[in-house]
Amino acid sequence: MKNSVHSKLMGQLIYNESYPAYERTIGKINWKLDAQETADVTVLIQKAEKLFVCLEDFDKKAKARIAEKLIAYKNDCWPEYDENDEDLNWEAVDNGLYDITEREFAEALTLHDIVIKTESIYCEYLDGDLFGGHRVHACFDDHYLLLEATI
Repeated sequence: MKNSVHSKLMGQLIYNESYPAYERTIGKINWKLDAQETADVTVLIQKAEKLFVCLEDFDKKAKARIAEKLIAYKNDCWPEYDENDEDLNWEAVDNGLYDITEREFAEALTLHDIVIKTESIYCEYLDGDLFGGHRVHACFDDHYLLLEATI
């Protein structure tokens, strides 16, 4: 493996043997090209550059899709109220008054990691404390369609 590869748009990506991947942090996002899946890193660079130029739009749509997929789990299993509160209005709970909206959910997420793989794109999001600090993991196909989202 080369010690580094160059992207016209993203600059120099340095090889990390422990992953193995070519890596670079741009802004607050850690980019990785998963070198264990292919011998031709050029394909991964092209895929990363394609995403890089539309990242803002991708991120907005991705967060909306993740919120849509995980909102019920959030509101049912990670409530925004204290179940042990003796004064809790359980009727309000049952009516969904403590539930967050998909919009609030999406706005809480922050993209942290992108791993470009041969067959998919893996993204990791900071949860904005929606799930007690756990990360949200999402996998997308090459057309940026959400394949899976988990905590």
